Amino acid sequence: MSIDLTFIGQIVVFLTLVFLMRKYLYGPLNDLLEGRAKKIAEGLAAADAGKEAKAVAEAEIKELLKASRARAQEIVSAAEKRAAEVSEEAVNKAREDGQNIVDAAREEVTAEIERARQGLRKEVADLAVLAAERVLGAELDAKRHAKLIDGVISQGIGRA
Repeated sequence: MSIDLTFIGQIVVFLTLVFLMRKYLYGPLNDLLEGRAKKIAEGLAAADAGKEAKAVAEAEIKELLKASRARAQEIVSAAEKRAAEVSEEAVNKAREDGQNIVDAAREEVTAEIERARQGLRKEVADLAVLAAERVLGAELDAKRHAKLIDGVISQGIGRA
């Protein structure tokens, strides 16, 4: 076998093409693929960090919701307690007002009874004097007899 010049020329051209392709085609392509792989790795790392941040945020949201519900329950409890106090105060005030009205009515009734007794005493005294005048046929000393009759009536009516 003999190696001829064409074969050596083909080997030189082949090696030159391999060198040029490696330098100008495979090198930049390889750099491009490495850059792309790096970006993909960074994106995956960012996605993992995002998932962790989401989990932390969800935990914080749950804690905030729990605290908010507890605070809302406290506010509702305080409002119910205040409503019960206000209701009790209103009932007590109504009872007090009712008792005051009843007491005032009793005082008024007592005063009215006393006025009626006084009026009745005067009428009975006038009737007694009138009856005595008619019986005796003469006019009596009205003032003197009125005092006497008032004394008798107050002793008799005062017991009634």
